[in-house]
Amino acid sequence: MNNRPPPPPPPGSQGRTSTPPVGFGPGSSPLAQVQARPLSRASTPGANSAGTASARVTSPLARSAVSPGPYPPAGIHQTAQYSPRPMASQGVLPGQQHIAQSPQPRQQLPPQPPVVGQQFPPRPPQPGQQAPPQPPQMQASPYPPQPGQQYPPQQLSQQPGQQYPPQQPVQQYPSQQYPAQQPGQQYPSQQPGQQYPPQEFSPQAQEQYGQGDQHAHHARRRLYPQQMAAAYSAPPPAEAHSVQPGQGGYIVPGATDGLTQQMNNMNLGQEKFMQAEQTEVLSGRPDLTDLDTPVPEARLPPGTACVGANACDERVQRVTLGAIPRTDRLLRKTRLPLGIMITPMATGAPEARDIVRCRRCRSYLNPYVTFVDGGRRWVCNLCGLRNDVPLSMDYDKETQMQLDRWQRADLRSTVVEYVAPVEYMVRPPMAPSVVFVVDVSHAAVQSGAAAAAAKAARDALQQMGDADGRAQVGVIAVDASLHFFCIRAGAESQQLVVGDCDEAEAWLPAPTDLLVNLRECYTEIDAVLERLPTSGRGGVGCVLGAAIRAAQKMLTTGGRIITVVASPPTGTAARVDPAATELNSWYKTMAADFARAQIAVDTVFVGSHLGEASVACLARYTGGSVLQYSELTGPETGRAVAEIAHMVSVPVSMESVLRVRASRGLRVSSYYGSFFLRSMDLLALPAAPPAHSFAAEMAIDEPLPPVVFFQSALLHTTAQGERRIRVATLAVPTTDSPHTVFAAIDSRAVATLLAKKAADRVLTARVADAREALMHKTLEIFGAFKTECTKAASGAATQLQSPRSLRMLPLLTLATLRHPALRISSTERPGERTVDIAHILSLPPELLLATLVPRMFSLHDLPPEAGLPDPATGQIVLPPRRGLSAEELSPRGIFLIHGGSDVILWVGRDADRALVHSLLGTAEVRSGIIALPDLSQENGNFELNKRVNNIMRQISAMCYQIWAPLVMVCPEDGAPHVRVRLGQRLVEDMDPSAPSYSQLLAQMRDKINRGNF
Repeated sequence: MNNRPPPPPPPGSQGRTSTPPVGFGPGSSPLAQVQARPLSRASTPGANSAGTASARVTSPLARSAVSPGPYPPAGIHQTAQYSPRPMASQGVLPGQQHIAQSPQPRQQLPPQPPVVGQQFPPRPPQPGQQAPPQPPQMQASPYPPQPGQQYPPQQLSQQPGQQYPPQQPVQQYPSQQYPAQQPGQQYPSQQPGQQYPPQEFSPQAQEQYGQGDQHAHHARRRLYPQQMAAAYSAPPPAEAHSVQPGQGGYIVPGATDGLTQQMNNMNLGQEKFMQAEQTEVLSGRPDLTDLDTPVPEARLPPGTACVGANACDERVQRVTLGAIPRTDRLLRKTRLPLGIMITPMATGAPEARDIVRCRRCRSYLNPYVTFVDGGRRWVCNLCGLRNDVPLSMDYDKETQMQLDRWQRADLRSTVVEYVAPVEYMVRPPMAPSVVFVVDVSHAAVQSGAAAAAAKAARDALQQMGDADGRAQVGVIAVDASLHFFCIRAGAESQQLVVGDCDEAEAWLPAPTDLLVNLRECYTEIDAVLERLPTSGRGGVGCVLGAAIRAAQKMLTTGGRIITVVASPPTGTAARVDPAATELNSWYKTMAADFARAQIAVDTVFVGSHLGEASVACLARYTGGSVLQYSELTGPETGRAVAEIAHMVSVPVSMESVLRVRASRGLRVSSYYGSFFLRSMDLLALPAAPPAHSFAAEMAIDEPLPPVVFFQSALLHTTAQGERRIRVATLAVPTTDSPHTVFAAIDSRAVATLLAKKAADRVLTARVADAREALMHKTLEIFGAFKTECTKAASGAATQLQSPRSLRMLPLLTLATLRHPALRISSTERPGERTVDIAHILSLPPELLLATLVPRMFSLHDLPPEAGLPDPATGQIVLPPRRGLSAEELSPRGIFLIHGGSDVILWVGRDADRALVHSLLGTAEVRSGIIALPDLSQENGNFELNKRVNNIMRQISAMCYQIWAPLVMVCPEDGAPHVRVRLGQRLVEDMDPSAPSYSQLLAQMRDKINRGNF
């Protein structure tokens, strides 16, 4: 035992005293861990201020042998020597100093401050105060301080002839965690007589430790556990994340996952409190204004995007959960559907330069990648692979100019579009080609379908943009025979009739002049369409199969087929029996052939019992649209002409393929929409209209990172013949808390996905099964919320509780059950159900919600600004929504119910006749369907008519103008069938196919309490 006092400090480092490491050398435990932190020198007179540090050792053996106690008695000398060189091989971080081993026989570590439940030691007396009595001295504690706590002040003995400089004030800095000593690892001990060279402290270090602070003379304040939790959970200052583009300091994704998880766990109690504040009781009537509020943006961790990019537009991509469960177990526990809604062509997109993709997962460069190695490599945010940055990102070879990579569109925008090079083409881009196949049988002529189709085709050709003169058009009239038209520029067209057609052997009567250039032969094409209704023989029959087979032979490079059917298809293989319940598989086989040939089929039905379920397969698997009209007489003709013309003339992306990628751990389990599934991650879309949407349901295969990403890429050909790639990227955080999952639900996206799943199930099962599955899923979601996030987890609740994010889901579920696609009614025709299912599968969320939950406005008390342009935005201001219940209707009121594809005008019996005249131009109100007149140019007071027309145009623009709805006038004492239609749109009231909203809430509460759903 060496009882000599420790040697004086080496020259240049006088006064640097610290506690030597304990537990190293012979007989030490390999489990010891070293941790250094600054000493508290606020109350130690004569302490050195040049970065004195204390080394502490935590060992399970030492903890079991020594009990915690107050400060050690004065006079115990504790010193340590510092090694001047870094020991990187022994776990010492760069820039830190190695603590040399110098064991002293009677040295002890400073004790740990009292834990929770013990009394804190008194603070040192301030000038002019009397010191409190000292507690009894006890044995020192070997336990190190807890995170956020500090070492107690130590009393240091002064050696003879040794002078300590006056103490300087310091600032508080968090402790640093030194790496643990590896088993068997030994630190070198100081040799007898060994002297360490002096260490210089730079002014920067002195300034860092706060020696110039004149307000730090007081003792450092102790932190209680609540204060420590608040300090950890407080957001860091903004300047801490301001990484300038171009610097090399980029963070690799996943490097701080463990620390982030620890911080999230510390704030778990606050999450539960916040979730309790967001829980609501569902009762009374719903607030429909929630359907118009924008979806809250996902709260991403700071620094997720390398450049300040905006979140992905919800019209392009939106996910059902704003915070995704990190594991599949948590997802199954919440019972929530995880899916993404994609409408690739909903909005415009900035054009990006050259294409940069990941070598492994083939994802595209996006704002959420990270740059490492001084910006020479970028890390893929989907798979984590490091890719080399191409030289073209920073240098333009053509102009020989330096480029700013941070101005690239794909790094600043989440939705971009690339011009595809030749590597993305298997052939030259196809020309926009359209073949009209029009039914001219006796039934089609009598119903007005042939005339309406011809008028719509003429209007569409006028509206169709053909800037480069590449568009091609062909016409086929069909009854019991096929009628072709040989069109030549400057010459009269020739009609060629082919009888006794067979679907398998359909042949073309002429090798050329059947599909001609629109710009060169526009006059001749218009003349053919003008006499098209009278071109048939007026017989019975419609060889539709042979007609579309002939159209396929005309479209050698692909295109679109517009079919107008007004009588059941006849023939051999393509014959459809309207009374049969089984589908004709020939149309599904033809749809697969059309998808491979890049041909899309749009179908228009006029009438009923036309084999809609079989024929609609052509549109479902080729990306086409489906329309149906009961009859084309009076105002219905104008509506059909407008909607068919818009369907044909709207710019459509051709020969498209859609691929959906997601972060590691996620996979697509199923798709919903109008497409042909080429592989599990590739959808073939011969046509992709702007208003067509697709849904992808996701599954979790492995634990997810803190942020996951979804990226969709649509390779398509524009009407101008350009091959382009539309890329959209969406970032969503993940969580381990069910409270956070339920608080960040997008109920409208959830309702859209559930509606699409129910509609898809109707195609293969009974309607009752689809309705039951939809209701069962809704009950599961609310039952999981009660179990996981409420106090009444196992008991019976008197009212139905819901998070704020889900309070509209019961109403949306009820509206889906009342939709014609899922309604159980004796008056519902099978053909109409097929068309309604096609609409649900293809409509984007905002349009589907417009058909499920209509907008009701009161016109008799419009606000002054309603129906007029907003001075700030120029858009028409819509009036506030009213509840969809008969309780809202009043005898003196006038109400407009807009459901997207249909509009109902309800007029009370005591309504002001002056207002009725200002709206309709007449004071007489009769039941029926009318086209709302435009009286803006008429003399008189028609202010209400002008404002209502503006409102309807604004809603039509919000719905991509795919509908031209008529107005069904419904007086309070009107016809019964009109009042029945009105009752179907009032979704809050009871209906023969579904309960009322209040009844639904009561049924859900009882079933959840019993647990029998």
